[in-house]
Amino acid sequence: MKKIVSIFLFTFFVVTVTFAQQKVKINKKDFYTTDIDFNDAWKNLKKGSKLYKQNQKGSYQQAIDLLVVAYDYNPDNPLINYQLGVSYLLIHDEVNGLLYIEEAFNLSATVTEDIHFWLGRANHLNAKFDEAIIEYKLYRDALSEKELKKQGAVVNKYISECEAGILLSNEPINVIIDNLGDSVNSSFADYSPVFAPYDSVVFFTSRRPNTIGGKRNRKVSNEYFEDVYYTSALHGTWQSPAQMDKPINSRHNDASVAVNPNGTGVLVYRGHKGSGNIFISFKKIKGNGDDKWTKPKQVIKRINTKKYKESSLTFNSDSTLVYFVSNRKKGYGGKDIWMSRRRGNSNSGWTKPVNIGKPVNTIYDEESVYLQDDSVLYFASKGHNSMGGYDLFKAYILPDGRWGDVVNVGYPLNTPDDDMFMFMNADNKTGYFTSSGQDDNQGDMDMYEFFFYSPKDIMNDAEDDLIAYIKEPVNELIMDEPVVISTMRLTVVKGIVSEYETMKPLYATIEIIDNATQEVVQTIMTNATTGAYTVMLPSGKDYGMSVNADGYMFHSENFNIPSANGYQEIIKDIQLLPVDPGSKIVLRNVFFNTGSADLRPESYPELTRLAEAFKLYPNLVIEISGHTDSQGSATSNMTLSQNRAQSVVDYLVSIGVERTHLIAQGYGEDQPVADNSTADGRQLNRRVEAKIVSN
Repeated sequence: MKKIVSIFLFTFFVVTVTFAQQKVKINKKDFYTTDIDFNDAWKNLKKGSKLYKQNQKGSYQQAIDLLVVAYDYNPDNPLINYQLGVSYLLIHDEVNGLLYIEEAFNLSATVTEDIHFWLGRANHLNAKFDEAIIEYKLYRDALSEKELKKQGAVVNKYISECEAGILLSNEPINVIIDNLGDSVNSSFADYSPVFAPYDSVVFFTSRRPNTIGGKRNRKVSNEYFEDVYYTSALHGTWQSPAQMDKPINSRHNDASVAVNPNGTGVLVYRGHKGSGNIFISFKKIKGNGDDKWTKPKQVIKRINTKKYKESSLTFNSDSTLVYFVSNRKKGYGGKDIWMSRRRGNSNSGWTKPVNIGKPVNTIYDEESVYLQDDSVLYFASKGHNSMGGYDLFKAYILPDGRWGDVVNVGYPLNTPDDDMFMFMNADNKTGYFTSSGQDDNQGDMDMYEFFFYSPKDIMNDAEDDLIAYIKEPVNELIMDEPVVISTMRLTVVKGIVSEYETMKPLYATIEIIDNATQEVVQTIMTNATTGAYTVMLPSGKDYGMSVNADGYMFHSENFNIPSANGYQEIIKDIQLLPVDPGSKIVLRNVFFNTGSADLRPESYPELTRLAEAFKLYPNLVIEISGHTDSQGSATSNMTLSQNRAQSVVDYLVSIGVERTHLIAQGYGEDQPVADNSTADGRQLNRRVEAKIVSN
């Protein structure tokens, strides 16, 4: 992912603020209404107006706190409403921005010469695209020929964004979006979430008052300098963020960029005095378990420059290719995406960076690059068919190395305000991003989780709690048109896959199966170094899990994720047994009707996976054993367990396993694994196992 604040926020204000905002002056006589509270209100008005005229984002927030005092004294002054409206818009509070701008216009249709421009911006940022186009055109048509040459291109760009917004919002994508919540997000800018799956930590950047040094960047935005923070979810609740210590954070801008491919280091952007580069710090675990980080060093000297800003970076899977963002010369305009390749081996350096060109780069700014599966590049851009500010886009790398068409990720993930820093998990369905335009924004920029789903994920599932969050009627679920879910109910399932006896972490493949449809809904790989995995799943469903690693018996189990009002977390650590005589696994996804030995169809995928083991190990001999609880007579339980074991053997033979490699054995109630006096214990005792006899 990437980081820039002094970069992208400053660019935003250069484009909009100096373009149209007027430095209005409010006369005392026009402000005065009564002696009561006048002196205090006038004092606050003067201070607030002075901050307003600084044209800096941090100053606007400070100005609002003062101007509201003046507004409370005289709410009918159009210029106070104008200043408040503009200020709110420029700190990403679109709702209040529109409220005050419209009130300024209602009080005086000629309050300022640029009132129609700001009515356009206010409606635009509130996704009222038709109204915004009317206001933009009213402003543009009133410009002189000289003013039109200076400002017409920007107004036309905003109009084209509104037109794109109309098209995109008419074809919403299927996505669930959830704010990480006020335990993580603050009223200040929080952005660039970087997920470290090996320990389920999210690094992010914030401009909170407690940043190291506690100072504002008065030369650029008058906001607090950036610092890197981190958080994680514990038992379904996001924890209060902790601030990274030195040496990662400094007295200047320090921002999260990415975690390197092998998970050993975190990349940070460090900016100061007009330039900015990308550095890397490595995690060192001391003997007492405390985490320490090395002093950041330049990640790739060839791509960092002294004069320009390198703000975002992403590697391919084997770290032989890097894409990054820079505003260096010979680009298409502003910030572009560049690339460099590793020469030969790790000590041979990197090639001279080249601009990746069209169709990805535009004359506008590109930012926040993230490469997924070495085949698709996610990035943010103010160009293409953005509906406003930065939108999120993706472009596929074609087999011949060329770039495919650039595609807008879609509404409602994208909004008319800035949407950036997209991080996609390995399942290609879930991830994180940053937005200043979502409805439930805590203030400024916030971080969100998302889940891309297909209509079949919720089709005909009237019991699914997700339906309660769908804005369309329930009967719309059976149609092909996209259904927008604006609030998410997701569960994070995570854990460690390791060897049973040694607890050695294992590189394994995990398949998640929707037990209702028997379809594999997600396939993920564990971290090769730590064995860790993380997967996001919609709540309120029954799932099966299959875990496979070379040289080990596969593991399977069923689990039901209860409905939840928001984020929840389930920990599932898995231990795999080596393919050695005596090893046995419980076939948790093999089902029978009550009191019957007839296999239910839901059992077939599990047994198909077991059959694959015989292809890998041709000499394998496995005992299939049936077990019951203690309910009923011992004789009937023995018969039932034998019949169930035989049913499994018969099915395996029917799909190609040689009968001489299988043994059916019933044990009835003789080998319990839990207490038969409880319902949960009896359920565990009713099982089918596969034990290796020889290999």
